[in-house]
Amino acid sequence: MSRIAYILSAYKDAPHLARLIAALDDDADFYVHIDRKADDRPFRQLLEGKVTFVPSHWVSWGGWEQVEYQKELLGAVLRSGVDYGRVVCLSGQDYPLWSNEEIHRHFDEHPDTEFIMGLNLTRCTDRAQRSKIVCYHFFRDLKWSDQWWKDKLIVASRNLLKLLPLRKPPYTYIEGKKAEVYFGSDYWALTLPCARYVYQRLGSERRLVRYFKTSFVPSELCIQTLVFNSPFGARALRYEGTYPGLSGLTPLHYIEYGKAIKPLTLDDLPQLARSGKMFCRKVVSGTSDRLVEALKNRNINTYKSYQS
Repeated sequence: MSRIAYILSAYKDAPHLARLIAALDDDADFYVHIDRKADDRPFRQLLEGKVTFVPSHWVSWGGWEQVEYQKELLGAVLRSGVDYGRVVCLSGQDYPLWSNEEIHRHFDEHPDTEFIMGLNLTRCTDRAQRSKIVCYHFFRDLKWSDQWWKDKLIVASRNLLKLLPLRKPPYTYIEGKKAEVYFGSDYWALTLPCARYVYQRLGSERRLVRYFKTSFVPSELCIQTLVFNSPFGARALRYEGTYPGLSGLTPLHYIEYGKAIKPLTLDDLPQLARSGKMFCRKVVSGTSDRLVEALKNRNINTYKSYQS
């Protein structure tokens, strides 16, 4: 059974992050990033000595710093020197639907598969999806505490730039060669060689970094583009067809997207049992406690009474 490195980001709900890590703590190590805007003391009080904390970044949703903290986490994994079989990217509001034995077995049975999905935006005819890369997106990484004014500036600049004849090409460059752009979920599980490749390219491909710094939610574009334009892309999960929604591009997680991600409760257990997914999001202390207890007490695959 190969060891797993879990890389996680969090900004709130330290008690849930602690129970997530406790649930996965079987032949695994944990690397944690805490948003610089958050108070990290509750996290350190609960997890000191159990995880490796990496330097904090000021994170704004949809900004480039989301990629920077992923790079920070990957760097910590690689510097550890541990020969991990898998690097799994989670959020601090996830929870496993499978037992640790099932998780390890699945990765061991698919040792070369890169569990990351990608929809080709370069060739995509959906204008809304292509606008994520061909239109310019600014100001998401501004360190403003007033989110209301920041959101107004982001929306106003985006609308103004759409009126102007300024567009980026629907492709970027890697090693000086034209590279098609791929889009998918933040949450993935890569082999260690692939994770090393991604980390090295994030540190060397300046032209690619400049391109994604003005794209919409680069954490859903940059790593996908690196993987699918590499030798590892042949073993990744390329999506063909019309855009299925972000949940359809999330290979291992059950997520309900609407205007916001739905917090899960015990009422969602039947759907979780049918999903076949390895993890779920989002799980919140207080709201999701009964669901977590149900998942802790019995393996998700034993809920025969919930199948229909």
